[in-house]
Amino acid sequence: MKRGSFAAGFLTCLLLAGVTTTAYAAGIMAERSHHRVVVDGKEAQMEAYVINGSNYVRLRDIGKAVGFEVYWDGDAKCVQVESGKPYTGIAPVKAETSGPASQPEVTTPADDVDAMKQDIVDRTNALRKENGVAALRVNDRLVQAAQVRADEMAAHTVYSHTRPNGGKFNTVADCPYMAENIHRIADWTMSNQTLAERAATDWYASTVHHKNMVNPKLSEIGVGLARGVNDTGDPCWYCVQLFLYDGYSITRVDTPTNK
Repeated sequence: MKRGSFAAGFLTCLLLAGVTTTAYAAGIMAERSHHRVVVDGKEAQMEAYVINGSNYVRLRDIGKAVGFEVYWDGDAKCVQVESGKPYTGIAPVKAETSGPASQPEVTTPADDVDAMKQDIVDRTNALRKENGVAALRVNDRLVQAAQVRADEMAAHTVYSHTRPNGGKFNTVADCPYMAENIHRIADWTMSNQTLAERAATDWYASTVHHKNMVNPKLSEIGVGLARGVNDTGDPCWYCVQLFLYDGYSITRVDTPTNK
């Protein structure tokens, strides 16, 4: 049974297949391919995209078509590929070792999440400095509001500036004078980047999100991060930046809403 990563050589084979949906994620455009994908002489039904001139297919779809195992390994924090096993997409249950019972592993300790939030703030302020704009101040109530937005999106798999109950994003607090950036980042897309780096880079590459990040009329920031899954069931992060316009304040933050 062999294990390995999605190597460049294998990716090249997929590209040669002529694989290419229309999707949009924070400034990155992807077009749906209308090319046929043929595996061992038989046409396979797979979603494929063209991004910046290159063709991409989800690894799990290739696994289903070709017949190898692909799954997210939460312990190793990576995608596992096992060429000698049929596709299931589910990580195997690991045998428990003998010895004293231990506490369940916490995948994302609070300190780590706080560090990631601060990293996003720091990267945003670095971009503001490059553009000659004053740094944003972290507002604790805005942090709380951003976390509510991230939590409610993750809980309902709702990726939108509209809240699950149909209200606008700025109803999360008692001050409507806010701007919001959101991002949903699947784990399998972050092989060579940290979450903060990927979020800041994608937001900065999008015209609307970029405008919020360097808007001199916005003076305070809060960041929220929550674990969830996307529309196709892939583990992901829901990321939220809330910005407060200069001269305004927040005194009350709402709780996560239901549909």
